[in-house]
Amino acid sequence: MYTKSVPHKNFLGKPKTQVVHFNLTTHEFFKLLVEFKAIFDWQDRLKDADPDEVTDTAEVIAYYTNFEEILLSAYGVPDESGDHFRKAGRYDFAESSLFHACMEMFVSDPMETSKLVDGLVPENLAELIKKLDANTVALLANEETPEAIRAELEKLRAREAERQAQEQAQKSALES
Repeated sequence: MYTKSVPHKNFLGKPKTQVVHFNLTTHEFFKLLVEFKAIFDWQDRLKDADPDEVTDTAEVIAYYTNFEEILLSAYGVPDESGDHFRKAGRYDFAESSLFHACMEMFVSDPMETSKLVDGLVPENLAELIKKLDANTVALLANEETPEAIRAELEKLRAREAERQAQEQAQKSALES
């Protein structure tokens, strides 16, 4: 879960500070995997981009739209017991000055966006991916798996291995 106290002005211009909560279950995270992939791809591209490079408007719109869907899907209020995270206020939130302040904060502050994403990604994601990878390996080993599926799975595994190698290289560079 990600929780943040957000100072902003409401639509009448009055200063306010409100606490906002964002949370996704593992099930909800996987339903938003396409949107998260778009965000991860955007973040990866920005790491390697020339700071003077002009970003394509379509890319900005796609990023914003995906990020907005993640934010609206993750918004809610935990109950006092911590057993439930109520998300019934999605549309009220979308129409609030708080939502607009959050979007502005996240769009203008990549570090805060990273904190939000880290708070939303399931803690056991690495374990889930290992299980999925084991199932993929079994599927690849199965002689009855069609060649087209086999080729696509190999491409996906190679892409993930490359991403992990880049991530490790970046960590090593930071530690040096």
